[in-house]
Amino acid sequence: MSPIITRRAAFGVLAGIVAAAYIRPAKAADTLRVGKAVAQNFGYTPLDIGVEKGIFQRHGLEITRLDFTGGAKIARAMAAGSVDISLSAGPDMQFVAKGAPEVAVASITESPIFMGLCISKESPIRTIDDLKGQQIGVASRGSLTWWLIDELNRVKGWNGVDRARQVVVGGSTQASLAALKTKEVAASLSATQTGFLLEEQGDGRLLADCSQYVGPFELFTTFASTELTQKNPDAVRRFLAGWYETVDFMRKNKQEVIPLCAKAMTYPPKVAARAYDVFMPGMSTDGRMRPEAIEALKSSFADLKAIEGPVDMKKFYTEAYLPKI
Repeated sequence: MSPIITRRAAFGVLAGIVAAAYIRPAKAADTLRVGKAVAQNFGYTPLDIGVEKGIFQRHGLEITRLDFTGGAKIARAMAAGSVDISLSAGPDMQFVAKGAPEVAVASITESPIFMGLCISKESPIRTIDDLKGQQIGVASRGSLTWWLIDELNRVKGWNGVDRARQVVVGGSTQASLAALKTKEVAASLSATQTGFLLEEQGDGRLLADCSQYVGPFELFTTFASTELTQKNPDAVRRFLAGWYETVDFMRKNKQEVIPLCAKAMTYPPKVAARAYDVFMPGMSTDGRMRPEAIEALKSSFADLKAIEGPVDMKKFYTEAYLPKI
C-alpha cells in the first residue's frame, strides 16, 4: 500500500526544497600574510592581540603572522610576493619610491617616544650629550634607526669627529643587547621598551627616548602589497578595520591586554605594563597620516639621500582603505 502524504507534510517538503535552493555555503575567510619588521615592538602588538581575541576573524580574515629583523628584509619579502601586509617604519616609503610593489595604507603611530637610546649598566654615559663622537648601534643602513642618529647629529650640531656614528647591529632586541654587552657600541638606538627590559634585568637602562629631540614623525606604518590592493581591496579595508578595532579594545581593557602584550613581545609582564602606559596614548586610533608627520618623513628622505629629485609624498601612501569615521 503506497504511503499517503498529508497536505501539511507536502508543504513541509516543498518549503525544505525552496530553502535549500537559497542556502549558500559560508564564505571562506581570506588569508593574509602579515609581517612585522621587528617582532618585539609594542607598536605592532595589535596584530597579535587582534588574532588572539578573534577580531580579525570576525572581519573575515585568517592571519598568518611572520617576523622579520628590519624594514629592508620585510620590503624584500613584499617584493618577492611572500607578504601581503607589512607593519614597518614610515621611512620604508622610500622603497615605494624605488618601485617596490607596495603602498602605505595607514599610520600606526607618529610618536617618536616609541624609539630610544639604550646603554649598558657599566656605561659611563649619563646624558645624550655624552654620545658625541660615540658609536651607536642601528638596525640597518638607511633605516629609521639610522636616520634618528643623523637627526641627533643635526640637532646637536655634531660634525666630523664629533658626530655620533652608526654601527649596523641588526633589528632584533637580542642583537642590540649583544652589541651593548660586548661594548661594540656605546649605545643602541632601539625600541624604547628595550631600555625598560634592560632596567628590569639589571643590565642597563634607557638613556632617553627620541621624543626629546624629534617632533611628530610618521614612525610606524602599515603597508599593503599592490597585488592585494588590486585583487582584493576589501581585504585591506577589513584588515585596517580589525586593526583599529583592536587598538580601541586595547585602550579599554588594560589589565587583559598587558599579559597578551608580554606574550607577543616575549617580555616580562612588568615591562609590558610600563610599555602600555608609555606607548598606548601614542597609538593612532584612525590611521590618518598627519601633514606635519609626513613633512618630517619627507625631510628624512632628503637627509638620507634616499630618493633622488623632487619628492611627491602623495605617491607613496593612500588613505582610501581606512575605516570611515
